[in-house]
Amino acid sequence: MRVMRLRLLERAVFAWCAAASAQSFSELTKLYEYDRNAPLDVRLTQKESRNGYTLYDISYALPKGLRTDGFLAVPQGQGRKPAVIWMHSSGALAWLGDAILLAQAGAVSVIVNSPGAGMNGSPEGDRDAMIAAVVALRRAADVLETREDVDARRMAVAGHSFGAMMAAVAASIDARFHAAVFEAGLLGMSIHIGTSPHPWAQGVRKELGAGLAHYLEAISVVDAKHYIGHAPAIPKLFQSAWYDPGVPHKDSEEFYEAATGPKELKWYDTAHDIDDIGAMTDRARFLAKALGLANAEAVLRRKAGGKP
Repeated sequence: MRVMRLRLLERAVFAWCAAASAQSFSELTKLYEYDRNAPLDVRLTQKESRNGYTLYDISYALPKGLRTDGFLAVPQGQGRKPAVIWMHSSGALAWLGDAILLAQAGAVSVIVNSPGAGMNGSPEGDRDAMIAAVVALRRAADVLETREDVDARRMAVAGHSFGAMMAAVAASIDARFHAAVFEAGLLGMSIHIGTSPHPWAQGVRKELGAGLAHYLEAISVVDAKHYIGHAPAIPKLFQSAWYDPGVPHKDSEEFYEAATGPKELKWYDTAHDIDDIGAMTDRARFLAKALGLANAEAVLRRKAGGKP
């Protein structure tokens, strides 16, 4: 009986996604349009300056009167530098170690708190929150373009889980991203909520009850599956967890397979929070190669206790 219910649910998800697929890629990209000339109203507060980097609290304006915040990590030294924009499902603090490592290697980082973190179960509200999260990544690129210490021709985006799905959309519709990292991602929130065995997703399905079909149809327009196959031919690193309780192997593999190349998929012996030291090292090396960071290996050796 349980298997039958899951199969019926999977068929329903395909039907919901088909509703979004009826719209062309160019029609879907209009969901993320905004006024690039609108004031960014960037607010910075310095937190620390040490070990070769300076860390700031940052916030900036989004459309419709919204704002988002996070951290800005800046390498010490002169000249224009590559940059990375990060979004994590657990908030900006979760990417801080990666951003500081990259700053010490010579890249500016903006870690963005998703304005979609407050999803509350309203179909249209949650859809709009996810759209706002994608726009927040694009507005972070706007912020970086205004900085005299950033080389906007060398800009990447990285996301974890929810952030990976939003980053996949952003990287597919915005040509300013020249590399992308997707950690613990899958093809969309409607698929995750509709089919995941994780207790959180099961709880959402139970809470929505008869409203589940409408909810999944409403949010499916932001599913990465409608975008990642149209992404530019930028290098893409997919990082997946062998023991992820909420993202089955099948979902990870389908996310990877749907993407344009060049791309690579790596697996780690962890749960959903991919805290393997190899994963952080792989990200740093991938981004260093894609963005032209010559100092990454020296920083990695120093952090691992070796000689610089």
